[in-house]
Amino acid sequence: MIKRFISFVAAAVLAVTTLPMATLAQAESLNNFVLIEGNETQHILTYIEGLTAILEVDGLKFKDHNKNGSLDVYEDWRVDSETRVQDLISQMTVREKIAQMQHPTFVPKAGGKVPSYLEKWSTDENIGLVLVRELDSVENAAKTMNQVQEWAEASRLGVPIVVSMDSVHGTSYVYGATVTPHNLGLAATRNEELVSKLADIARQEHIAIGTRMTLSPEADIGTEPRWGRVMETFGEDADLVTKMIRAQIVGFQNGDEGLNEDSIMACIKHFPGSGPQMDGIDMAPIVSDEETLQYHLKPYYAALEVNVASIMPYYSSSIYLDISTAALGSKAILQDLLREEMGFDGLIQTDWGMIWAIQQTRALFEGEISEEEAVLVGVMEGQVDGIGGESIRLIDTMETLHGEGKITDEVLNAACRRVLLPKFQMGVFENPYCDVAYAIEYVGNDESRALSLQAARESMTLLKNDNILPYDSTGKKILVTGLRAGDMDSLCGGWSSAQPGLTIEQALKEYAKEGATVVYAAEDLEQMKAEAVDADLIIAVVGEPSYMHSSAWGTEDLSLTNSQKEMMKVLDATGKPIVTVVINGRPLILTWCAENTEAILMAYYPGTEGGIAIAETLYGMNNPSGKLPVQLPRDMESVLEQSGDVAFDLENPLYDYGYGLSYTE
Repeated sequence: MIKRFISFVAAAVLAVTTLPMATLAQAESLNNFVLIEGNETQHILTYIEGLTAILEVDGLKFKDHNKNGSLDVYEDWRVDSETRVQDLISQMTVREKIAQMQHPTFVPKAGGKVPSYLEKWSTDENIGLVLVRELDSVENAAKTMNQVQEWAEASRLGVPIVVSMDSVHGTSYVYGATVTPHNLGLAATRNEELVSKLADIARQEHIAIGTRMTLSPEADIGTEPRWGRVMETFGEDADLVTKMIRAQIVGFQNGDEGLNEDSIMACIKHFPGSGPQMDGIDMAPIVSDEETLQYHLKPYYAALEVNVASIMPYYSSSIYLDISTAALGSKAILQDLLREEMGFDGLIQTDWGMIWAIQQTRALFEGEISEEEAVLVGVMEGQVDGIGGESIRLIDTMETLHGEGKITDEVLNAACRRVLLPKFQMGVFENPYCDVAYAIEYVGNDESRALSLQAARESMTLLKNDNILPYDSTGKKILVTGLRAGDMDSLCGGWSSAQPGLTIEQALKEYAKEGATVVYAAEDLEQMKAEAVDADLIIAVVGEPSYMHSSAWGTEDLSLTNSQKEMMKVLDATGKPIVTVVINGRPLILTWCAENTEAILMAYYPGTEGGIAIAETLYGMNNPSGKLPVQLPRDMESVLEQSGDVAFDLENPLYDYGYGLSYTE
């Protein structure tokens, strides 16, 4: 609601900004901000009446963030962002500067209730950033962000918080938002324009709910097939990865010239190119050498060309650059390479668990170090800006280290500047709140979901077809098998919360033609045998369940699990034609399926619309056009013999990079 602006005299200004904390804690409304509309001369302002007074200078209105009754430089939206940052830093205590570097995580409670500790983080400490996880509705998401900003507004200097999300494939942690295929599937589309449009939708959805930073895209290159996080990459071709990364950053940041008031911050990861994890084990050392490092850095150089706001270094150390220190605290990686050689001056945001990662790598190669020593490695050697996922107690630790002269003002001020600058550039100081009603209307709308469906359709990669597809289901009985067929989480993949949508089984029933019968047997082999007796076609859905860092299948074998192999052999023994649908986030060994089933459709993790895209493809309503963004191995021997940092080096792959059939072939 737009409320009429009321000017406050100086005495009233001071009066309304000294409400006791008890009053703030008792506030019931999560969306009670006042809006002053912007025009050609006046900047839009949103604020909480009773927390922040409005100053009128030269006929214009400004927020009195620090509640002193006068217009400070950092409060003046007419002044350039760099000057405003320096003025604000000059007013901050050491503890407030340290707090700006903190980027902890919070998970809302059921029904969108915000945990009480977040008020202390936001008001008393006034942290700089916070990562939000599972949000059970768009409405609760928007209300939660407004509550966070209300608490931040009540802090001494009124510095807003940048709320981030691990939204690596759409607005994936908000129930009912737009959830796209994972990047590996998007890479199969080869459609840069579509990828940029999807990033633009994510940008608008983030802004609609009040989040202004996405911890994506992943600029790693998937050269190690065993690594679980290949699903977040755009495959193993550095040129394709580079094109897609540029497209996403431009979509997220609303252009290629840096942040503006319609941007969200993109945070590419995981520097210095963490695709080549040793033996595919997540957080193991990065095995790239002098030559292959340049291959893995290509997307990062491209990201700098389009002014990416933030870069995230990984937990792993680099055998070539610095074996003894996790990348997220390494001087050689962050200062010598990223800052000096590559010229990046944006926000270095650590991955989550900086202290633990530094302690682990140092213990392996140089000896055990204390928590305080690990902090000094990250802050003084790596000179990171945002510190992800640590306890809020880190503020005390860093304040003590500063008092002992071990953390310098120069380093602290530089980090604080890089956290604050995007907040001014994006206009968050003036307009931190979001319109809940608009968020409900816009987020996850039909048009956005239609574009996600288009992406899922274009990602479908047909690997084999013995003239069985497209299948005319008219009057036919179709048996659908496998746990993945009835699981929405498997369609969405990792880095997402529970989402609505049609499972593969439901979509196959929904889109079947007149007279068709579709039955589902998830894992009961005897049921499968019985239903197969009069079935005309079997659709077997196999592949990995949803995961985040590492698949439950591990790294020792990329074949189907024993239970899935047994299911496939039972189905094969029925003599009925089998179409294999593969749900996957990394290259799997599908040799048996290629030799024994009539068709193979690779669907990757296709997102909330994936069930529909799969059904449409199998039934002929969508002509598959996806092309493999990775090689698929024939056996584990070839996987063990390949070099994890080198692309296209599998010996005699079952299906090569770029392979993919259509119904016209």
